Amino acid sequence: MISKYSHKELAWIDLEAPKDAEISYVLEEYNIPSIIKEEMSANKNDDVIRLYNDYIYAFLSFPQVAESENVDNKLIFIASDKYIFSIHNEPIQALSAFLKEMELGTMDENNASISDNKLLFAHLLKSLYVNSHKQIIAHDAKIKNLREQIIKNNKRLKSLTIWAVVTIIVIIILYVFTNI
Repeated sequence: MISKYSHKELAWIDLEAPKDAEISYVLEEYNIPSIIKEEMSANKNDDVIRLYNDYIYAFLSFPQVAESENVDNKLIFIASDKYIFSIHNEPIQALSAFLKEMELGTMDENNASISDNKLLFAHLLKSLYVNSHKQIIAHDAKIKNLREQIIKNNKRLKSLTIWAVVTIIVIIILYVFTNI
């Protein structure tokens, strides 16, 4: 799916779960240099940021941790003076929120000074990393709570085990003394 957004004079083209034909169309439509096309098709797993004459190319991982699954979402960015492209296979909550703020013109005063696509790209990366950090903090708190519950349950289990052992010993002693 191809979505287009704008902020002042800035253009953003977002491709979510794109088909090969959509990627080819956009790359041809905006005259993306062949070196970037080759970089995209190299299909690397490592994060990469490369600077070309008038372009920034970035291939980045932004893992998202959901309640039931972990999604290791790969993002491709191509930024130039005229536009930014983002290409990803799964929806990314932080990216969607940033695009919505940009589209509605509700970006905070820190982002009000964004005057070109490269600054917009830098603010986007910052937003994505801040969101990832918030996700990690939230999940860290959940892990700490689970740890505390396990410790509490272990203490209960130890108490119950001691109680059960003492009860069994008392029953054995009573049995032995009543059968003498």
